[in-house]
Amino acid sequence: MKDCNIFITGATGFIGKKLLVKLVQNNLVSALVRPESKNKINDFPEKKVQVIFGNLLDNASYSGLLDKADYVFHLAGLFKVEASKEDLFKNNVLGTKKLLEACVGKKNIKKIIYFSTAYVVGIKEGNFIKEDESYPNKFKNWYEWSKSKAEQTVLDFYKKHKLPIIVVRPVIVYGPNNSYGFYHVLNLIAKGKLWVFPGKKENKIHLVHIEDVVNATVELADLKNNIGEIYHICDDHPNSCREIIETVCQCLNVKPPLVNLPRYVLKFISRLPIWRLTFKEISPESLDYFLYNQSFLNKKLKSCGYLFSYPTPLEGLRLTIDWYSKNNLLPKTNRDVSI
Repeated sequence: MKDCNIFITGATGFIGKKLLVKLVQNNLVSALVRPESKNKINDFPEKKVQVIFGNLLDNASYSGLLDKADYVFHLAGLFKVEASKEDLFKNNVLGTKKLLEACVGKKNIKKIIYFSTAYVVGIKEGNFIKEDESYPNKFKNWYEWSKSKAEQTVLDFYKKHKLPIIVVRPVIVYGPNNSYGFYHVLNLIAKGKLWVFPGKKENKIHLVHIEDVVNATVELADLKNNIGEIYHICDDHPNSCREIIETVCQCLNVKPPLVNLPRYVLKFISRLPIWRLTFKEISPESLDYFLYNQSFLNKKLKSCGYLFSYPTPLEGLRLTIDWYSKNNLLPKTNRDVSI
């Protein structure tokens, strides 16, 4: 991808900002940013990004920029598993619908890359879940529900309006500069507050490094003849809950838990008021991702020729923890930061 006009939403988020940095190397980029996120653009690459302040729901404010866009990367939305159904529907479903409506009829757009999540499968459990699973009726939270509805909206626009869309579905993303999601798990362990293995120790947890999310997305955007396709973005080796937690504990020089608590026990405890007081880092909704056995197949992505920088999370986690430690973003333990 070179010398293209790119329109991106969600560029102030963890993934969006990393993607933006890569895209501006060889392209002209316009970024739609909410006015309330103005303070988050200070570290955007200088003079290389045209920032437009607006809201996805008001597509008249950015429709003109789509007239010259070659590629559209849509990452914006409400990423909060604890949020209400109403807020998630407005931001993730209606916001996506408004953007797609503005794209209809614009022949200049070569491809629209929509960021979904692998967890649109809801509570379905299993090893190496494929992209073509039917949409479920039960979800762990309203966030998953909203992303499922948004993805179905995207595919409807592909079918009805022939929009050149592909869908990428990352799993749990980790890496330097992340200040939410898996970072809160690291923070909890560093504080010595993870006393048990949540759920079954053999439950699979699927992670992917931010570098692979960005690189894979750009390669898929460049790929020909893949309109209408859906891709899981996940590394080669889903690890068990035990392996992930023990690796993090080793890096942080913290004793790992000795016992596990069943899912039904933790689900009950995590809904008690004392949970939110004691474990502010992990909401009950976030905890659920340790309580279900879910891993995803990346065969489709790899068949496109993508090579992972971090095919397993164990080395990536060590480097990520090292970065957090050197930047004083984790509580002090007896660890050596030069892991």
